[in-house]
Amino acid sequence: MTLRDLLRDLTTHPVPAIPVTGIACHSKQVRPGDLFIAVRGPNQDGHDYIEEAARRGACAIVVERQLGGRYLAQPVIQVFDTQQILPVVAARFYGRPIERLRLVGITGTCGKTTTAYLTKAMLEAADHRVGLFGTVAYEIGQRHLPSTNTTPGPVALQSMMAQMVEQGIGWCTMEVSSHALEQRRVDGLAFDAAVWTCLGSDHLDYHKTLEAYARAKRRIFSYLRPGGLAIINMDDAYGQTLAETLPHDTVVTYGVERAATVHVRVTECGWHGMQMTVESPWGTFGISTPLVGRYNASNIAAALTTCLALRVPPSAIQSALSSFSLVPGRLERVANDSGVHVVIDFAHTADALERALLAVRELVRGRLIVVFGCGGDRDQLKRPAMGKAAALLADHVVLTADNPRSEDPTDIMRQICAGFPTGYDECTMLVDREEAIHAALAMAKPEDAVLIAGKGHEAYQIFQHTAIPFSDRDVVARYFERSDRTVTTV
Repeated sequence: MTLRDLLRDLTTHPVPAIPVTGIACHSKQVRPGDLFIAVRGPNQDGHDYIEEAARRGACAIVVERQLGGRYLAQPVIQVFDTQQILPVVAARFYGRPIERLRLVGITGTCGKTTTAYLTKAMLEAADHRVGLFGTVAYEIGQRHLPSTNTTPGPVALQSMMAQMVEQGIGWCTMEVSSHALEQRRVDGLAFDAAVWTCLGSDHLDYHKTLEAYARAKRRIFSYLRPGGLAIINMDDAYGQTLAETLPHDTVVTYGVERAATVHVRVTECGWHGMQMTVESPWGTFGISTPLVGRYNASNIAAALTTCLALRVPPSAIQSALSSFSLVPGRLERVANDSGVHVVIDFAHTADALERALLAVRELVRGRLIVVFGCGGDRDQLKRPAMGKAAALLADHVVLTADNPRSEDPTDIMRQICAGFPTGYDECTMLVDREEAIHAALAMAKPEDAVLIAGKGHEAYQIFQHTAIPFSDRDVVARYFERSDRTVTTV
């Protein structure tokens, strides 16, 4: 493909018809023959790296401002907004894969990952081939790639979607983050269904206000195809607002606690899983799942409502749920022969931690011990709120490091403690996360539960700018191996 083809109607400047062999917006990823597009990000500006891109062999450079006297041998093309044209250029280069791919997007503060996996499983049970983009991984057929962002950047996104199309994959489920919507990473996409799970407080270090965060999230509905569906959670207060303000012919609602188009009622909930009844315009039927935790009923409701509205048969939904295994790091049970219920969860906001604690509290007969911390260089307002939730719902709190980044973990823990009730003393503070997990497991007795929250599936800890290998699940396994005990995931 030529540079002229890629930039057609995107600039008023003359464009040479030179061949382009790739697209890059990060200078260190440039290979000879690539087009480098200099994009301004929240922390860095690609215009500062155009010389590096040129040295690496870029065939041309696209900018949105003049170079200020700098000279390059390569053609330099100016456009109005490089961030705006990047998804268009990437889609053109990779053959517009969205035209041959049906897409389900999921946004919300909590539940995106589990809902994406559940939706994928239900579509597959209806004999569709389905790809996935999410926080845990990117799945393209048999290839499971580690996730770098919940929602990939435009170039990676278009490249992987093209790979899905090449493999005959017809559907894709996709977590859509507020950052991706704000940064227009999903420009050019068209969703057959866009799912709203819930609105809580998160990423205020980036969005600054809850209102701005909500506005970014709700942008997902502007990407619906003609005839596309908005799948809205009526148990969520903001979801109720969306259901009233979005075009009514696009909205399909779901709820566990409130009346909705699709109502899911939990009839049995235990460590073995859940039994539920679904009432919908597509029929009333029962479902059974090994997923634990009552709040997973909402994630199940989101996925099955989406699939019912997309005409997936109830029998396929029942089959998918009955055999559905865990989602890594989402209420992931780690079984052992001590009788202690160990659960790992990604909960890293106050709302998510409260949901996870309530889910485990309903199931546990003994004490509930929670281990968690908060990420450094991120929203500080949620720290005391998480401390308050933990103190109210757990019998003992073990505070530790999460991904402290450039902050002192001890300072972070003190901010969490600010949310504790006056005089609260059921707290242990241990900066070393492995030591903290071991301490929680050591104080637990049979029929107690230990919830290890915050990192979930992550296999690293970030200190300053360095990521070191670390897995909550591996730490639990090593603890029980010390006593010659076995450990398995349930």
